[in-house]
Amino acid sequence: DDYIQDLAEAVAGKLGGKIGVAPRIYLKKVTDVLDRIDQHADFNPRADYRLTMTDSEMTAIERQAAAATDVDEIELDL
Repeated sequence: DDYIQDLAEAVAGKLGGKIGVAPRIYLKKVTDVLDRIDQHADFNPRADYRLTMTDSEMTAIERQAAAATDVDEIELDL
């Protein structure tokens, strides 16, 4: 549970703390970690997993959130 919380905070942190932008990437990353745990009995996510987020896996809004320094810089299509 602690690791899941830490991962959520790390994903949100990479997106400039914009929690509302993070859920899709967070679910993708947590699924990746759980798959690795299932496939490798000795996998320790704290030691063996480094969170990475590339531009190619982010939407335009997510990329903008990652680069933004202020919440007002994020354009939302409402």
